[in-house]
Amino acid sequence: MSTTEEKPVVKQSRWKWLFPVGLVALASAGVAVVWNWPAPELSRMIRVNWTMGIMSFTILVLIIWSFLFARRFLWVVLGMVAAGSIAAWASGIRVKFDGDLVYSSWYIPWLASYAEVVDSTPVEIREPTAVDWPGYRGAKRDGVVDGPKLSRDWEKQPPKLLWRVDVGEGHASFAVVGNVAITIEQRGDEEAIVCYDVEKRGARWVHSYPARFVEPRSGPGPNATPTIYDGDVYSLGATGWLVCLDVKTGTKKWAVNILEDNENVTWGMSGSPLVYDDVVVVNPGVQTESARGKGALRAYARTDGTLKWASGNSKAGYSSPMLATLAGRRQVLIFDAAGLGGYDAETGAELWRYPWTTPYDINVAQPLVLDGDRVFISSGYGVGCAMLRVQHRNGDWRVEQLWRNRKMRCKFTSPVVYNNHIYGLDDGRLVCLDPETGERKWRGNMYGHGQLLRTGDLLVIQAERGDLALVLASPDKFQQLGRIEALSSRTWNYPALANGIVFLRNEEEMCWFDLRGE
Repeated sequence: MSTTEEKPVVKQSRWKWLFPVGLVALASAGVAVVWNWPAPELSRMIRVNWTMGIMSFTILVLIIWSFLFARRFLWVVLGMVAAGSIAAWASGIRVKFDGDLVYSSWYIPWLASYAEVVDSTPVEIREPTAVDWPGYRGAKRDGVVDGPKLSRDWEKQPPKLLWRVDVGEGHASFAVVGNVAITIEQRGDEEAIVCYDVEKRGARWVHSYPARFVEPRSGPGPNATPTIYDGDVYSLGATGWLVCLDVKTGTKKWAVNILEDNENVTWGMSGSPLVYDDVVVVNPGVQTESARGKGALRAYARTDGTLKWASGNSKAGYSSPMLATLAGRRQVLIFDAAGLGGYDAETGAELWRYPWTTPYDINVAQPLVLDGDRVFISSGYGVGCAMLRVQHRNGDWRVEQLWRNRKMRCKFTSPVVYNNHIYGLDDGRLVCLDPETGERKWRGNMYGHGQLLRTGDLLVIQAERGDLALVLASPDKFQQLGRIEALSSRTWNYPALANGIVFLRNEEEMCWFDLRGE
């Protein structure tokens, strides 16, 4: 007689699930400590990096644990991740990260519907006036514009939306003169320089050419704002194409690639063309040995694009060349990867250089020129800011550092000055500095790695998350006068303000608001 032995039921051990639960709890506690550690010198970027490190280590350990003790669970999770990734790739979804590499939002570029050409007749354009914004950060690249008085009470008289429409990708801003607003966009595999009509709310002309630049963290597209000068438009694309167009029709006059025999920088060409006298000055930098001796800073003839002069051997940064008069000499300032340099505006000869290095070679903020031959510079990534004095004595150029601290760390933004006080975003938070001592007068709201400009005693701030804010430029205290939701996602593009109208855009949409008071 045979007997069937019953096998004991092996119960699933519960103890093994205590390990992942405990690990996640420990990781959560570690992240909480990172974000609440009372150390002002720890930038948001450093805290983000520590958080990412803790999360990456935790995920790695969980994967190993799952492989050893819960393989079925592991394969289900990996399958879900793979399916989601394939679906996202197939649909063309683009993921946005903010300036601290934190997930911000997503969008699908092929769903964009661009503004139609409403009038193809030649554009009538006048000479720029004090209320216009003819290039990056205005006429003097100092982020300041004159113009009609703005509404100071956004509750009683809020900004009036004039137009909202899809736009091509990229981080450029607008150049605005009269009824013309020009920007550069990434449209598929082409860079498109687009002229918009301010009154008719549509495009007047579009000039496109094959060029595409993509950086996984910042996304595709050109970064440099075009410049309107003497009836022409000068535009620099992310891959190095410098193009001159007739502003009336968008017809190409000439084009040259400034990166020939050279390599691009990590985030693409970003410096807007500086136009003065008979030259267009750009900063291709020297990224390869083959480019050494060919000029990090170059001036091309406005008429035909031939090379007029070339100077310097430093790697390019992400700032734009600008004109300044220091120690009695008119010169071109460039804040590149190696530091701040001054070049003779006529010959291009390098006059002086002040070393200033930043992690990843990211110097972005425009130098701020103050009276007394002083220049203020600032960078993010924990570097900080400094006040310099440029001197010329007995034929020698000398740069004196008056003070240096970490009380304003401008990562992507550029500061402005008003009534002998500096206003800028310190790792995303608005602060006011005394330029004489470098001491901080106050710290205001958090706007992320956005941008700001000034008109009169008002600061117009484009927050990184898309909000638009109005702040009083006063050293006494921080006072926000108004704030609205303007754009719906990450915005690094610089705002433009012309005749009381603010022009905003990111890589998805653009919108224009009338900020004028009664």
